[in-house]
Amino acid sequence: MNTSNRIPLERLFPELDWQNIKIHIAQKSGNERPIDVFTNSFLDWQDRWNGGFHSNHCWNRDFVFSLIELPAEPGKWLFGGLFRVLEYKKGLYKGRSGVMYKVVHSDELDSLVGRLVVHWEKDARAKGRKPESILSDMAISEILPEQYAGEDFPGYYLINHSYSTLEKIWRDLKADWFAALANCKGVYLISDVESGLRYVGSASGENGIWSRWSNYFNTGGHGGNKLIRKLLSKQDDGVEYARKNFVFSLLEQASSRDSEHHIISRESYWKRVLMTYGKFGLNDNK
Repeated sequence: MNTSNRIPLERLFPELDWQNIKIHIAQKSGNERPIDVFTNSFLDWQDRWNGGFHSNHCWNRDFVFSLIELPAEPGKWLFGGLFRVLEYKKGLYKGRSGVMYKVVHSDELDSLVGRLVVHWEKDARAKGRKPESILSDMAISEILPEQYAGEDFPGYYLINHSYSTLEKIWRDLKADWFAALANCKGVYLISDVESGLRYVGSASGENGIWSRWSNYFNTGGHGGNKLIRKLLSKQDDGVEYARKNFVFSLLEQASSRDSEHHIISRESYWKRVLMTYGKFGLNDNK
């Protein structure tokens, strides 16, 4: 950021009592990105990521000012709302002791939720920060004309996205993703981060990768594949398992001159290289 044009974040909020606020530095947890939770369901973002269970007493002030890490944009954070802490108590979650919080969204800054982008260079992983320790390093990057609607298409070889992220993009028919993937044929990989198993597939038909990946979202995760269907059938909720654990990436982009036969042969090559058939993966043939 050009420091000569720097506008401190606190200048935008002269009425806020920062001594009564903790800043929530929301970052990826396991395979879940807070930006996906925010764009999918604000209620889930409020009740689970800001409220809900936390391992320590991180929200020990009356308000939480939430900032969400933006993927593929280092040093950029999206304003996710100001929340009032209504109550908290010690509790257990999945055998872990911590603190359970109940929060409610404060609508006084509502017009900036999902629009204000903050520039701040992350200095630690701690999620509950005192404004007096980091606020002076935060500046206004931009204010979006409309609320953030999801990650922009990052480029073919930077696709490494969860099922839930791509499902939201597919449901919203996000224009830049559709234009890129509908015009892309090639070989892709699905990784199950829970089991370690992987599946190699290909797309050579009309609307390319977009059409092929749409099949997964239309079928609850299996896309017609026998072994993926079997894997999901063993779960309590197959589609939720896919949302939580499946990650999609592009192994190889085909050129406009490549035939269907060539793309299928490249699919077979990647199956052999990654050994995604038999006990090592989710392909049922080579």
